[in-house]
This record gives sequence, C-alpha cells and structure tokens, in this order.
Amino acid sequence: MGVLGVLGVLILLVAIILFWSAGLPKIKSKKLSFVMIILGLNVIATPMALFIGVMATDSPTSTINDFWLGFFFIQGTPLLILIIGILKWFIIDKRKNK
Repeated sequence: MGVLGVLGVLILLVAIILFWSAGLPKIKSKKLSFVMIILGLNVIATPMALFIGVMATDSPTSTINDFWLGFFFIQGTPLLILIIGILKWFIIDKRKNK
C-alpha cells in the first residue's frame, strides 16, 4: 500500500509541476501553456484510465481489446485535446516563421 501512495504522490507532483510551468515566461513566449496544462491533465487521468482498463478485463472471456476500450474511454478525450493542441502549436509556429 505504501508503494501505491508514493506513486500517487509522484503523479500529483508531476502534474503540479506541469501546471506551474505553464505559467513560466519562457513557456508563455512559445505559446505552450495550453499544451502543458493538457499534459498535466493527461498525467492525472492516466492512472484512472489504467484502472478502468484493467477492470474491463476482469471477465475470463475478455481480451486485450476490452482493456483498450476501457483505457480510451477515460483517456481518449485528453489525448485528443493534446494532439489538437500540439498540431495547432506546430501550425502556428510554421506560419510565424514564414
């Protein structure tokens, strides 16, 4: 139980560092604040997504597909928002360099 508590504290610490670093001037100047905040949300959502994915495979007849369906049920939206944010950042960066 102690190991799980330490892992939980580490996950929260990483998320807090990501949220805090989104406000730094260097990150703001590169327009990466949105990406850093979504990364923090992904870090927080990943343990819950893994838990739901493992619980989806509890039945003896379940397959790996059931794990991925459970995982992406929780993690799908934050990952999609992260991908959109990164693509938007690349597009804006390329347009400003031209």
